Amino acid sequence: MPRLLLDTHVMLWWLTAHPRLVPDARALIADSECYLSAASVWEVAIKFKLGKLPVGPDDVTAAALRGGILALPITQEHAIATAELPMLHPDPFDRMLIAQAYREQLRLLTNDARLALYGGDIHLL
Repeated sequence: MPRLLLDTHVMLWWLTAHPRLVPDARALIADSECYLSAASVWEVAIKFKLGKLPVGPDDVTAAALRGGILALPITQEHAIATAELPMLHPDPFDRMLIAQAYREQLRLLTNDARLALYGGDIHLL
């Protein structure tokens, strides 16, 4: 069974049934062991507070729990791993997701082609 780390926008698209999350991606999520990073929940919290998102971190974590998506905490090892990454992407949340995917041997499901610059197991939508 594939093990996926959902990028923040993928989780939001899944939660809101957004049409950008194509049926193949929905099927992949349904057939995989999926994880949501604490970094994504933190990113949602910030953007919700700024008025940039209609759903808050409680909504996202509750939907993840209902959907069988597992929580992935941020560890010190994950934080250290971000320092080992080249500066190919400036967003600290995305860099954390890359580090977590590497360390936990997860495939990152994303729509951000810049993340594919890091190589590894990235599934672009």
